[in-house]
Order: sequence, then structure tokens, then C-alpha cells
Amino acid sequence: MNNPKYNAFLKVAEMGSIKHAADLLGYTQTGMSYLINTLEEELDIKLFVRNYGGTVLTAEGKELLPFIKGICNMENRLYNKVNELKNLDSGRLTIGAPASVHINWLPGMIKMYSALHPGIDIEIKCCDDANLLEEMIYDGDIDCGFIIMPPKKKIETVELIDDPMVAILPMNHPLAKATFFPIDDLDKYPYIDTTVSTDFEVHAVFASHGKKANIAYRLDNEFSILSMVSQGFGFSLYPELLLKNVSFPFIKKRLEIPAFRTIAFAIRSKATSSTAALNFLDTAQIWLRLNEGRR
Repeated sequence: MNNPKYNAFLKVAEMGSIKHAADLLGYTQTGMSYLINTLEEELDIKLFVRNYGGTVLTAEGKELLPFIKGICNMENRLYNKVNELKNLDSGRLTIGAPASVHINWLPGMIKMYSALHPGIDIEIKCCDDANLLEEMIYDGDIDCGFIIMPPKKKIETVELIDDPMVAILPMNHPLAKATFFPIDDLDKYPYIDTTVSTDFEVHAVFASHGKKANIAYRLDNEFSILSMVSQGFGFSLYPELLLKNVSFPFIKKRLEIPAFRTIAFAIRSKATSSTAALNFLDTAQIWLRLNEGRR
């Protein structure tokens, strides 16, 4: 039960808009402005600059952001622990995941989890930036998350599955009828790359074989890349999980020498994690065994 002024501050900082923050938290715009103004008066510091482009943090507001966020995170952990001590199956669980996990796994996992723990409110944050996702776990902004191994932050992980890396090719590609994608051909054909700097598992495939991609295009959207491949502009490498339920016409090939990315469940530490987060790990492992047949 966080201080409403702190909640208002964090949500406005996140959304960049008092109106949007008010809608999400269930306040009127006037009510949200009152909370922000009251907090500014209490602290005797201007926290936001309001203009027609939105509402942005002042330099002082940016300095205070991690402190207020930390207070709210610790308070959430406090109330979760109190509920555990009272044997109450209630509280809040915040989960972070990249889009591939968010789309293909989380709906089923959450359905199973909620049936077992109906009193837990769940919030999901979709994040394809691997560094940011680890940072949110480490800072306590989320209770748990699904990350790609190995982590850069000092967090605890449980490996879940090895997700194969595959080549995706246009239907008329010279290797369309090949059994697998030859490693020697990684640098032979035009490659469609992503501009996402954290796509390290793909770049690692080239590096491990001393190859450099023959990059023809760089795009910042996964579906745009799939569309470009399907229309014959080049090939690309993708984790297999990301290609589930995708309708673009292309051919999927395993690599001659298999490569994988390992997806893991991550928490800051088992000692400080809530029972709700640890229970979700149990649910995730059971769901994967039933639906993916792995680990």
C-alpha cells in the first residue's frame, strides 16, 4: 500500500503525461496534479516541468527517482512478507519478459498460476532490452523475469530451456532445399540485421565461427525483418521461440553446427524473493514440462 504521492510521481515519470498516469491509476487529472503538487510542496523541490510536449522530470526529480522507486519497492516487499507471515495467499507479482516469452509462454503460465493462487495480482512488463530487464530485476522494479544467459548483473537464475537458433530464408533462396544451413555460407548471402544492440546471441553465432555477416539491411523491428526476408531481401538468424505463431512465408533451417540461447528464470536473490515469485518459478517449470517437454 504505497504512498499515493510516490505512486503518482513514479507513474507520471514513466508515462511523461499527467493525464495518462491519472487514467492508469484511476484518478482524475486534477487529482493527479494535486498529488504531484502536494509532494513538491512537502519536499520543497520542483519535480516536473510541464509543457505542451508532456511532463518531464527536472534535474532534481531525476536525482530523487531511484530513491522514491526504492522506497516503493521495499514497501511492496514488506507487505508481501507480512501476507506470507499471516499465511495469506495475496499480494502482487511483477514479471518481466522479452516479447517471445511474453507472447508464447506467459499466457499459459499465468493461467495455471492464477488457478493455484487467485489472490495474487499480476503485472507484466514486456522488455526486449536484455540489459534493462536485468537492471529491473536487480533494482527490485520487478519481482522476477525471463532472461537470456549468462546475466551481466549479480542476480540468481534457474535455466529453463535451450532455444535453438535457426536461419530463416526466402522461399526461393538457393539453400531452400538444403538439409541445414552451412556454417561456411553464413557470410555468403545478404543478411538482414537488427539494430537492437542487445541481440548478442545472434552476433555470437557469427563470432564463434569467425564469420562476419554480409549485412544488406538493418531494421529495428522484428516483424519488419521477417517481412523483408519473406520478400526475398536476404536471410536472418532468429531464436526458434520467436518464430512460433508467425504467419510470414519463409523457410526455417537449423544450422549445420547447432547454436542455442539459454532462457532462464531470474530473481535478485532467493533470500529476498517473495513466496509469490518462487511459486511462479515452480509453475513455469511445470508448464514448460507439459507444453515444451524440456527440463
